[in-house]
Amino acid sequence: MAFGGPNQTPPDFPVIDFTPTKNYPSFSGLINQYFTPAAYSNAGGNTLLYSDVLGGLIEHTAAGAETDTLPSAALLVPEIEAAQAAAPGVYPAPAGAGSGILFFVNAGGAGAITIAAGAGGTLVGSGEVAAGTTAMFLLIVTGIGANPSYNVYHIA
Repeated sequence: MAFGGPNQTPPDFPVIDFTPTKNYPSFSGLINQYFTPAAYSNAGGNTLLYSDVLGGLIEHTAAGAETDTLPSAALLVPEIEAAQAAAPGVYPAPAGAGSGILFFVNAGGAGAITIAAGAGGTLVGSGEVAAGTTAMFLLIVTGIGANPSYNVYHIA
């Protein structure tokens, strides 16, 4: 059998060694997901930070129903490592638009938490997280550069 299977070809250059040198929250996978929980316990909605979203887990223990707003696309998209424009000589080039991240929201208090999209973002479906539950969201970058944008989906 050929290298890696019938539809794969070896790279033009040999890969000798690779050791990640950065510890970005977005540099993770299904096997090793790195989380930095963000906790909110105030009454009233919050404008979340990009570090809250990239941290992977947002915990809000409000007594009543609250709305938390995601960061604007202008603040969030440039912080997603794979959502950068390709630099000269970088192989493989980053995906840019189409890059995605998963994050969770825990409504740990007595009230439901509703996630709203920030400026430049679009919420597809409902953003409500029922009291006492945790929901998973998928954020997909839809635009980079001068007009960053994202869609966020309530998965489960």
